[in-house]
Amino acid sequence: MLKFLTALALIWFVWWRLRRFLWHRRLRQQGIEIPEEKGPRPITLMAGMLLAVYGGYMLWHLFSLSASGS
Repeated sequence: MLKFLTALALIWFVWWRLRRFLWHRRLRQQGIEIPEEKGPRPITLMAGMLLAVYGGYMLWHLFSLSASGS
């Protein structure tokens, strides 16, 4: 299940970046200035989200094993 969710998140991320790239390219062709993005880069946010999901899964798995006594 976690592999499926990770694949969906990666597909969504690629689709989002592709849409932004095409949108920015269209604006540049129209001569509209695109302001520089501030804040964390999108790949940094994606990596943090994946680390949080996998870390949460590992903690959940650890606690479920210790609760069952196995």
